[in-house]
Amino acid sequence: MKASKAGFTLIELMVVVAILGIMATMALPTYHDRVIRAQVEEALTLADMAKQAIVDHYEQSGTFPDNNEAAGIPAAKHLIGNYVRNVSVEQGAIHVRLGNRINAHAEGRLITVRPARVTGSPKSPLAWLCGHAEAVAGMDGVGQNLTNLPDRYLPIPCRHWRS
Repeated sequence: MKASKAGFTLIELMVVVAILGIMATMALPTYHDRVIRAQVEEALTLADMAKQAIVDHYEQSGTFPDNNEAAGIPAAKHLIGNYVRNVSVEQGAIHVRLGNRINAHAEGRLITVRPARVTGSPKSPLAWLCGHAEAVAGMDGVGQNLTNLPDRYLPIPCRHWRS
């Protein structure tokens, strides 16, 4: 009688499990960074309200607001969210301090969103610079960039660009 071979050997199954374990180990850090980026992007939606207030102030006075009160928005401690501890305006720049339920790697870090205006043309519309993004030629960034969140956690438009 001939014995038929059916199924996998124990060694073959162990090799498959080892390969899956290695692949999972490599994928986990990427997933972790992606979760933090998603939380940061959601946190930046709170900055949108301040953006409009800054644009309105700039269009009316030709200057940028010094703080939340001048911008006509609630105090920093009252602008909070699931991933945001506060949102403050300083010389036209919006500083979003991350906190509350955000991942521990981003806890307490800042992201700055700054207006950029066309040099010599105050009537031109404003653009916005997020994080480490720099103004393009012909535009000036307004306010100080206090972003201290590592690039890998920032949305792509907010990262350093290297040529």
